[in-house]
Amino acid sequence: MENSKELELIRKIEDTINDFNFNNQKFASAIPTMHRTLQQSFWRLIRESIKVFADDRFPTDARNRSSHLEAVEMMKYLNENGRAIPMI
Repeated sequence: MENSKELELIRKIEDTINDFNFNNQKFASAIPTMHRTLQQSFWRLIRESIKVFADDRFPTDARNRSSHLEAVEMMKYLNENGRAIPMI
């Protein structure tokens, strides 16, 4: 993973959300401005991220335990009702 595009992106995300002025809702409201195919790719990224948070091997402590538990519930739903996201 060293020097990968993925690691570079995660570091950029860390830097961006580590600012008290970052607004989650503003970010989310900008998603519709993305190209439709890239919206699908972004959703696949989010879904894979939820899988990581839900994994029992995911290291948790008091700060992120609720995120883990919520991700577990989300994965239950996605495993039962999720769909394949096409690349169009």
